Amino acid sequence: MSKQRFGDSDLGYQLGLLSFIRTSTLLRLTHRLPTLAPSRLGRTLGIAAGGWVGAPLQLAEWTTHRHEIDDVRLDDEPVFIIGHWRSGTTHLHNLMSHDDRFGCMRMFEALAPDCSVANDGWLRSMLSKTVPEQRPMDNMTWPMDAPQEEEIPLAKVTPYSWYLQFLFPQQAIETFERYVLMNGAPARARREFKRKYLRLLKVAALHDDKRRLLLKNPVNTARIPLLLELFPRAKFVFIHRTPYEVFPSSVNLHKKILELTALQKYNDEDVEKNVLEIYQLVMERYDRDAAHIPEGQLIEIGYQDLVDQPLDTLGRVYGELNLGGFEDVRGPIAEYLASIEGYQRNSFTPLSDRVVELINREWALGFDRFGYERRTVAKPIEMVAAAS
Repeated sequence: MSKQRFGDSDLGYQLGLLSFIRTSTLLRLTHRLPTLAPSRLGRTLGIAAGGWVGAPLQLAEWTTHRHEIDDVRLDDEPVFIIGHWRSGTTHLHNLMSHDDRFGCMRMFEALAPDCSVANDGWLRSMLSKTVPEQRPMDNMTWPMDAPQEEEIPLAKVTPYSWYLQFLFPQQAIETFERYVLMNGAPARARREFKRKYLRLLKVAALHDDKRRLLLKNPVNTARIPLLLELFPRAKFVFIHRTPYEVFPSSVNLHKKILELTALQKYNDEDVEKNVLEIYQLVMERYDRDAAHIPEGQLIEIGYQDLVDQPLDTLGRVYGELNLGGFEDVRGPIAEYLASIEGYQRNSFTPLSDRVVELINREWALGFDRFGYERRTVAKPIEMVAAAS
């Protein structure tokens, strides 16, 4: 791991991502203590300390604001942006968030999910000075008011979030199958997850004037039945991208985050294996469940269409999902597009023949379901990543 630099990169990221994890969540993960790497002892103690420091702030919020949060009535037609990581979900979220008819989960609420209401102001300011604005995996920014995905706070308030795999990469597949796909999970886990998820959404709505929520979370791609239980009228925007671009970008994402958060040993082969298997699990579950989304509540779009024709693509999203007049928000979205015109995407080395063959074989569903053309190993592929 590279040298820690507070407020610059490593330590700043760690304080944001690993602080405010509930002590109760950590205690329910003690069965994994024997699997921790001795070299990660300091990081483990730091996470525990972050939970203890946050406990009084959480208590203050529970004491003074729990009824206010409980009384929030969520709009019954939230919009869920779904799709595999590195498929353009963040870019789509940022674009649509410029429609001020929507509220979002913000970075601040994601980093401090149990204490953002009672401690807004000083805590927001402290975190804004601590957590770097540039994401660790690419060149996109994530200031405290930026839209953020709700899986980050879920990992802090419950042991049932798949993002805990960034602490325990050795159990990544097991965690996904049990607590995302809910294979063999006890009924109480499902009930607890739904209850805590709704509370996080209520906090986000409270911060954003109780507006209709626009939510982005790649993990939710495999949670459609659960989301429809909570919100039968929910709308879904699924975005997909060629597997040849998703794979190297996903591997890069895992390596960058694990470098900052992992408590177990892992290697490049572990990362590659997890990325390959999770993609299959996500796409198989989505392919099964998408058919059960009521008519008029799902649209599928391609990442390249969003890049090449962003306003036309968004206009189609608004029209097919009946989200309201797109012309009312075309201007602000066009201004945002102009502001990021010079954005520099990550670049990666060409994929090896071995990796191309691996993707062709293991991710067949991604090609077949969305019509992407397979490449042959005789034709090297220059990979350029984009924001997820």
